[in-house]
Amino acid sequence: MPHRADGRTLEQTRALVVALDVVRASAGSAYVELGDTKVSCAVYGPRHPARAADASVARGLVDVDVRFAPFALGEDIHASGDKSLTSSAPTAAESRCADALRRALAPVILTETFAKTQVDIYVTVIDARGSEDAACVLAASAALARAGVECRDVTSACSCARVPNVGVVLDPTQDEVAQSDGLVFVAQMCKVGGYTTTEVSGRWDADATAAALDAASAGCQRFDATIRDALRAASEGRAASA
Repeated sequence: MPHRADGRTLEQTRALVVALDVVRASAGSAYVELGDTKVSCAVYGPRHPARAADASVARGLVDVDVRFAPFALGEDIHASGDKSLTSSAPTAAESRCADALRRALAPVILTETFAKTQVDIYVTVIDARGSEDAACVLAASAALARAGVECRDVTSACSCARVPNVGVVLDPTQDEVAQSDGLVFVAQMCKVGGYTTTEVSGRWDADATAAALDAASAGCQRFDATIRDALRAASEGRAASA
């Protein structure tokens, strides 16, 4: 069976590590390591929206902000002299991750349960070593659960990359993404069932697309189990100390 540069088989994901309650001032927070990719998320609210005009009688608002730490991409952007990287406007990578996170969470968060208020989700990519979109979803989903924000289910995410002369690899690293000519991203509700978002880039035929979606879905199931174990342990610990 073919192996990748890091020793994994094509169908293997990297180890997922989840730590909860890492930002004390937040309503809920989580830190995840997906291999060498590291992401932190803090959730605040529900609270009054920044603009009163944004308040809705029927539903609450969800604001998502994703930022990459200066060294996340392996270089000090503050020392690079490129002011576009240090401006308040998000970079292309930050915007891509934020868009993926919004699409993944939009069908899941029950905004009707916090009408007239807003939930803020702040994500920091500390180390970008592949599959940042998925890691952002995993961290945000765990943080939302700890914040007590009502959701239809825990949201899990995983991606696949098609690497020439290697094959379709699950949970790709940064190098594998750079070499790839096709990507598939999936976010789903593993208990309730159903994708919350899918994204396919590159040219895939129908059979290859279905196979990649199935592989990514299997990765979601593995990550979902890890998140639920962490949430269960944290809840039991909280109950024991109450």
